[in-house]
This record gives sequence, structure tokens and C-alpha cells, in this order.
Amino acid sequence: MLKSRRKYIWLLLILLGIGIVSLGRNLGLEWQARKNGTVRGLLTEIPCAPPCWQSFSPGTTVEKSTVIQKLRRIPGIGAVWENEIASAEGVSIMWLWNDNPLLNLFSPSWPGYNNIYLDQDDTLISITLNLDFELTIAELIDKYGIPESIGSVVTGIPQPGSGSISLFYPQHGLICQVEVFPDYRPVLEPNSIVYKVVYQSPGFALDSGFEQPWIGYGELEVLKP
Repeated sequence: MLKSRRKYIWLLLILLGIGIVSLGRNLGLEWQARKNGTVRGLLTEIPCAPPCWQSFSPGTTVEKSTVIQKLRRIPGIGAVWENEIASAEGVSIMWLWNDNPLLNLFSPSWPGYNNIYLDQDDTLISITLNLDFELTIAELIDKYGIPESIGSVVTGIPQPGSGSISLFYPQHGLICQVEVFPDYRPVLEPNSIVYKVVYQSPGFALDSGFEQPWIGYGELEVLKP
């Protein structure tokens, strides 16, 4: 009886140790992902260059189940779910960056919804990513040069009191959204923050409403409704 009880206790301790090691490993991977950023390939081209992200590339064919499985295995990604888009006859696979409360004690989680859009034929159309590292527009231009064109300022996003302007790089399959302040008289500065990117197939066509030339830094015009 005593030997049996000791074996049981040792088994519990071994299982507990395995659980602690596994938890520590997972937390370590999540911490590294939050520290390094899973979108940093925008600059480093690791593990692949835009418009590729984490082995996903616009224009390729991939099954919805495969996308979901791969996303759930990437450290730094939290909840993953899908939204059917009836009007567009496709599916949007969405996720949040990991919001582990233990890690939040040392470093806040990055906000925003991310998504991969597949059409009805399982062709990957676009990847939308909220940046999980800090990037200024000056650093972006150092990497990619002056954008081919820019969009109009949209006020009230990504937060009240600010505005957003899009920079288009069709040759790279890249759209970058930059936050500007204040919303009523926005100014684009070298240290303005790039907060979101959209990857599409290189050479995507621009809508005529977005074919505005780069005007440099300074005050931006807000279009009246």
C-alpha cells in the first residue's frame, strides 16, 4: 500500500513537472513573439518578404482549415475565428494578438483585429495586419521609398481624435495605414506611426480616388462630407 502511494505521488510530481515545463516553454515562445513582433518581416523579410507573411501569400490557393490550423500554431496569436462573407462569396479568417494576462504584467498586448480573406475558390486575396511592433513612416520610407500614391485622410480612426492616411505600394503588394494627429488638422510627420498593413498581390490596381501623389510631410487636407 505504501509503495503504491509513493508511486502515485511520484507520478503526480512528474506530470506536474512536465506541465510546468510545457507552460514555461509556451510562455517563453509567446514572450519572444510579443517582443520581436510577428509582422516585423515587413522590414526584415524574415521568414519571407511582403506581401508574404508567415508563409501565407496573396494570389495562392489555400484551404480555410489549413489557414486556421497554421495560425493557431504561430506564437503570439490569440483567438482565431472565421466570418462568412455572403455578399463577397468568401470567408474572412480573423484573429487577435495574444492577450496572455501573465505577459501583460510585463508588456501590454498589441490591439486590433487581423484577418486573411479567401474568396469562394480558396484563393488568398488579402492579409490585413495590425502591427505588433512600433514603426514610423520615416523607417517605412527608408525601406520602400516614396509611395506611388496616397489616400485621403479618414478621421476618427484608429482612435477618436486621430486620423488615418493610406500609403500605396502596388509594386510590393503593400498598403500601409498611418495615424496622424489631430483629426481636425492632421499633420504627417517623420515619426508618425504606421499602425496597419494590408498585403495584396503585387501590381494591384488603384481606385481612381486613391491616385493622389505623395506630397511629403506637413499638414494634410481633410475632405469635407
